[in-house]
Amino acid sequence: MKRVICTGLAVLDHIFYLPEIPKKPIKSFATSYQIVGGGNAATAAVAISRAGGQAIFWGSLGDDLNGDIILSELKEFDVNVEDVNRLNGLNSSVSTVLIDNMGERLITNYTDSKLFKKVDWLPLDKLAKSDAVLADLRWQEGALKTLRRARELGIPGVLDADLTPAVLNEEVIKNATHVLFSEPALDEFAPDKSTIEALNWVSEINDGWVGVTEGSSGTRWLDNGNLKHVPAFKVETVNTLGAGDVFHGIFALSLAEGHSENNSLVRASAAAALRCSRSGGRKTIPLRKEIETLITQRS
Repeated sequence: MKRVICTGLAVLDHIFYLPEIPKKPIKSFATSYQIVGGGNAATAAVAISRAGGQAIFWGSLGDDLNGDIILSELKEFDVNVEDVNRLNGLNSSVSTVLIDNMGERLITNYTDSKLFKKVDWLPLDKLAKSDAVLADLRWQEGALKTLRRARELGIPGVLDADLTPAVLNEEVIKNATHVLFSEPALDEFAPDKSTIEALNWVSEINDGWVGVTEGSSGTRWLDNGNLKHVPAFKVETVNTLGAGDVFHGIFALSLAEGHSENNSLVRASAAAALRCSRSGGRKTIPLRKEIETLITQRS
């Protein structure tokens, strides 16, 4: 069983299901509601655990009820949370999520910046016993320290380069061995460049592997300066919430298990597609057998 450390955000999501997402300020009425755990790194950790890996989550939470619920759910999915940092007097991160009948979502998140002021509590000595690291950009200081140490140790370090409210620190990119942008985040980081120009620029920064996820269009990545493409698996989309996090988690786990980048992308794409085809919370994140079955069906 391979160990993957996930550093970053854990959130409590309040999900409202609507026929359609309002396009202007208006009172709207949900058809269903649920509370589930969310957050890039935390959901990736759950995906790793459900796919047979040993997932460890490093992040900060407040000492509130939301934080208790977040931790309790992660434990239910066998995610190791023994090093989570609880901070007195602070609120844990929360989000409101609107999901329409097409499975698309609109997310509003609140995260107290004080949650991520300190990084000196990170148990970096434990990285030597891990097989891969995954970090998101919601806690860039933590991502930088974790990825830098992982690179020094020769451990794959995957950066989930999604949209972030803060300016992206290029040092974080530089210290990741693998950088996976979302399409909107790559457009924001390199607004005047084509996809191949932007990815080549990123590869010059990190001297490593770079790619971009493009939803139902699949994933494109650089191979010796040339664009390669891994198509997405075709499914009926019900809910895209957390699909990107599942993708990153399975990509990191697959690298830890020794798969090539191309094979890791295929496995990650299959996992994300299965997640999109199901409604509900983290219990619908696919198991390893389900991922492998979908891959076999396409081949």
